[in-house]
Amino acid sequence: MRDGGTTERRHDGTGSPRAILFDAGGTLIHIDYARVAGVVERAVDRALRLDGFVEAEYAGRAAVEAAMAKNGGASDATRWTIHFAAMLGALGLTEDEFQVVAPEIAREHRRRNLWSNPLPGTAEGLAALNRRGLIVGCVSNADGAVDRLLERVGLLGALRFVVDSGKVGIEKPDPRIFEIALKLAGLPAAEVVYVGDLYPVDVVGARRAGLIPVLLDPLDRYRGRDCRTTRDVPTYCRELVSLLDAA
Repeated sequence: MRDGGTTERRHDGTGSPRAILFDAGGTLIHIDYARVAGVVERAVDRALRLDGFVEAEYAGRAAVEAAMAKNGGASDATRWTIHFAAMLGALGLTEDEFQVVAPEIAREHRRRNLWSNPLPGTAEGLAALNRRGLIVGCVSNADGAVDRLLERVGLLGALRFVVDSGKVGIEKPDPRIFEIALKLAGLPAAEVVYVGDLYPVDVVGARRAGLIPVLLDPLDRYRGRDCRTTRDVPTYCRELVSLLDAA
């Protein structure tokens, strides 16, 4: 588990966590890049390399961070558009092409949620955390149906609870959505970890509520951030289980 530039091997400053909460989109489940590429090709006759999407998502996250630093109050729906525009721009789409593609991507998302691909090993990693007696849950900015999405991809059974902004009416980074999760977990914030992919949404929000944030960093570009980082959920689960077993 990468630790913001330090080499300490303990999970946090006080000991082992008792609960691990995860973001959904971009963390437990990822964009179906092949479907997005298919929409782009049909709409503007441009073929995208699937192996470029992971790197391009860094551009999407950077654009979201810049927008939030500027206005702070952007909604999750607005951030969705900002992320896709920058991500697809990094893959070569012009602004004019994105204007053509954007409504087609939204239409495809309404047909079937684009965040539909858990990485191999995700279900097994969550199961391993459960076997160690940890409470495992999800806190997501979503549309009120993320539990059904997680069920379709085989992850819901590993989660003690799901807090969906579409149901509770509060979006990250508002700390109140994390406080709802803390009540469900029955634990103090200092004993709970939150894993997500967007620094100003997930790290800032979790930290405001007192949770321990972990930021996903698949290409190891966030090492200098003031929080722990990890490559992906399966890697995080393996590393945490290893630490717990060695304790």
